[in-house]
Amino acid sequence: MEVISSFNSQSASHSRAVIRRTAWFAVWTLIASASVAHSQEIKVELKHDKIYEGDSVQYNVLLSNFDESAEPDLNEFKEFDVKATGSGITVRQFGRSIRRTRVFEYLLTPHGRGVVEVPSPTVEQDGQSYRGDTVMLTVAAAEEQDVARLEVTASREEVYPMQPFEVRLTIAVKSLPEPHENKSPVSVQDPAPRLSIPWAEDDQLPDGLVPKVPVGRWLGDLQNERSGFSVNNFTSRGGFGGLFSGRLVVFEPRVTRALRKDARGARIEYWEYVFARTFVPTAVGEYNFGPVRLKGDFATKVNTRGNLQGEEIYAVAKSIRVRVKDVSTDGRLDSYTGAVGKFRFTSEISPREAKVGDPMTLTLSLTGVGTLDRTLAPDLNQLGAIESRFKVYDATEETEDSTRRFTYSVRPKHADVTELPAVPISYFDVDDEKFVTIESDAIPIKIEEANRLSNADIAMATPQRSSGNSVEVRTEGIFANVTDLRELRDEAVHPDRWFLSLGGLAGLLFVVALATQHVQTLRADIGLQRRRGAVSAAKQRFEAATQTLSVGENREGVERLSSTLLGLVADVCDLEPGGLTAQDAIAKLETSGIEQHVIEQFISVMQDCDGARYGVGAGSSDDLVESVERCVDELVRGLKARRLLP
Repeated sequence: MEVISSFNSQSASHSRAVIRRTAWFAVWTLIASASVAHSQEIKVELKHDKIYEGDSVQYNVLLSNFDESAEPDLNEFKEFDVKATGSGITVRQFGRSIRRTRVFEYLLTPHGRGVVEVPSPTVEQDGQSYRGDTVMLTVAAAEEQDVARLEVTASREEVYPMQPFEVRLTIAVKSLPEPHENKSPVSVQDPAPRLSIPWAEDDQLPDGLVPKVPVGRWLGDLQNERSGFSVNNFTSRGGFGGLFSGRLVVFEPRVTRALRKDARGARIEYWEYVFARTFVPTAVGEYNFGPVRLKGDFATKVNTRGNLQGEEIYAVAKSIRVRVKDVSTDGRLDSYTGAVGKFRFTSEISPREAKVGDPMTLTLSLTGVGTLDRTLAPDLNQLGAIESRFKVYDATEETEDSTRRFTYSVRPKHADVTELPAVPISYFDVDDEKFVTIESDAIPIKIEEANRLSNADIAMATPQRSSGNSVEVRTEGIFANVTDLRELRDEAVHPDRWFLSLGGLAGLLFVVALATQHVQTLRADIGLQRRRGAVSAAKQRFEAATQTLSVGENREGVERLSSTLLGLVADVCDLEPGGLTAQDAIAKLETSGIEQHVIEQFISVMQDCDGARYGVGAGSSDDLVESVERCVDELVRGLKARRLLP
């Protein structure tokens, strides 16, 4: 009995100790969770710790438990070009507490090279300053190599406004080693080498510079599925059964084979690929083209098994500048009205037979290549040969294709006018760099004296009234010399026709008013408009996400996948998408009556997105894309079933 009693006593004591330890552990867990959830914290993320000179790197600042108005201060980033690319909100749960983290995304382009320090971001709140960590970044210069060389040239170093010029990017790649020397050096690697060409994107061109051919047509003719370069991460659209799928497009421009000196001075064969694009400047200034960067794997040798082996190459082409200069004032002629280029000048007048004082239409046409929209109409009143023969009114101006037209109304002053004299105009010839005067041809015309009526003729012209209702036959034609309108129609009043017409008009106005009110009501309903465009907006977000993932921007791509789902719920519920959390979206879906399995799928996918964003959990980005796509389809079907989507 004593042994049993002692055992029971020890057991009870041990149980009480376990309970105490468990209680203390729970208390400390709650305290730690509360501390983690409510303390302000700044974290920084640098996507790469090594880049090449001229490249940019993604830099994120994460603010936890700061006020909504708090933003990072990057004023200490003097040695970097900083570009804000977006912001978002993530939610993490610690025990029973929730931490809201705001993510601010930037692109940093360092000015120098070597090992550089990325300064600390700072945040001010309630009179207190918070500081994040510094991180180190290695900026490597492009190494000397002779495998791939880049060069940017221009057809002209100086041009005038509206004078076209061509910019050429030449990529010289060393031929493959034997026995592969007849294969294109950019056809054997996967992925294709990547080019970054600043002047390849129309929306990135500076004001005053217009491409002769839009980028879609320029690069569209160069697409090649098996050989070439990717350019600025351009992707194609396609795929089956999905909202969007994208892959990098490969472009192969015109290629020639030529001998060049390698690093040892020996003349060997290179393949030269040339991207050429024509631009037309519309304003005076200096325009920069470049630098152009190339990054990729290139085959440089053959191993013992006969397989190609390569190395990663990074090459940079220096920038060039093209100066657009204004036309000199030296030698400028009085008949110069702003035209720059090469032109021909014609005139036309109509009619060519008229009487003194009759209106005539004179059209002058300037046709050619150069400045047209800013060319002014010649002042014909300054030309004595025109002013002495015609009364000239102000011209109208219009540009159509490669022709600038000036249209005047003129009236001949006397019957001695026998021709429209030649009209001179001057322009600046950009090739010869001098002012040139050209003239339109003279046009023969015939002008007669105007007819005059005597006062007696005007006074005796009394109208003849018809005394009958019959239609008379006239040799001059029906209605000839009719001076009394009552001869042509019945002037009897018919009130019934008037009332019928007024009634029909009133009914029509009533219908138009109802239709107008209905359209205005629909337009005023912002929520309805958002619901109608919810699916289309989700497709666009999904498209942007998959495109971002396809170029290796995984974190940003996952953020956009998450916003695809949250944005769809926000549009359906007429909420601000920027402040909608996953928990808020789940609550909205539960109150809307959506089937539970759809909500559970939504929760699972949002958790996968959150895990992928922070590098937690397994699974590829392709699996996540498919999960989000299926979830969007299920949500759309469920929302339509509840009549929440039209």
